[in-house]
Amino acid sequence: MNRDLKAAVIGASGIGKHHAKWFDRLGCSVEAIAGTSAESVAATGEALSEMFGFDGTGYPSVDEMLGADEYDIISVCSPEHLHYPHFLAAVAQGAHVMCEKPLVFSSWLSSCEMTAQAREMVEAAESAGIVAAVNTQYVAAVDAYRELMSDRGIDPGAPESFFMQMESRGGPEGTDREQIFIDLGSHPLSVLMGFCGSGEMVADSASCVVEQKCVEVEFDYELEAGGVCHAHIVCRNRPEGELVRRFGINEMLIDYEGRNDEEGVYRAYLTHEGEETCAQDFMEKSLECFVSAVRDDSRQPLATVADGLQNLQMQLTLLDIARPA
Repeated sequence: MNRDLKAAVIGASGIGKHHAKWFDRLGCSVEAIAGTSAESVAATGEALSEMFGFDGTGYPSVDEMLGADEYDIISVCSPEHLHYPHFLAAVAQGAHVMCEKPLVFSSWLSSCEMTAQAREMVEAAESAGIVAAVNTQYVAAVDAYRELMSDRGIDPGAPESFFMQMESRGGPEGTDREQIFIDLGSHPLSVLMGFCGSGEMVADSASCVVEQKCVEVEFDYELEAGGVCHAHIVCRNRPEGELVRRFGINEMLIDYEGRNDEEGVYRAYLTHEGEETCAQDFMEKSLECFVSAVRDDSRQPLATVADGLQNLQMQLTLLDIARPA
């Protein structure tokens, strides 16, 4: 395989290992990873070697990695409060950048300050003329949903209502209250945007209820193309039991899960009224679209950093509603 793009991953021990894996499978040469210490980088490098044969270089800091070489594409998978400096550093080097969600988040900053950082990231990418994306990969679920409905001869119609319930196990110490929506909220918001296109949340219509293990939001989304879609989103941390992941428009809902197929390839499985269909893994689709956009300027990422900015603004507005004045 002609590996035409040199890739690097900042923070490859968590979700970043999947970025590295898919970059390799998409024909990129994964040259480097950056972490926080020599020990952690060595452990991550060994894990990646077992996963797909990684034989690149591990660096104990982002500065060392960027100072040692230049890369065509860089994934920013560091903790969310570091997305802003790491993204700007990668753009400054001239790399195309895939950033994990949310685009930025720092608990000690105000919503206005975080929005300003995200806007600076968008402007930096535009000035540099690079491809910049945010990994809100569940946008890919919209096409999978539409294909499933079409195969069954169902036309859900224009989106007038949207529902999504997303549950996760949370971190090793559990995930509570606002952190649930910080971790998960970007995904259902991105799916809403995927169904409805450009638009704006009607702030006066919004509500956000934060409980220990659940965050529930509702609001009207005014479509740029005309019309209003009422959104209802439930994000929950479920430490035990079967996870519920469900979404759809106009009360036509499907359930979905990710698992390996018979050949060991991780795929998305969507179920409607007991009938299951298989689709490309949403994360694979996200990284595939990003790499395709880097290789061919007529292509677009699944979600741009500008999409990530709009997503973040809605997420922060909803969290602000839930916070006491």
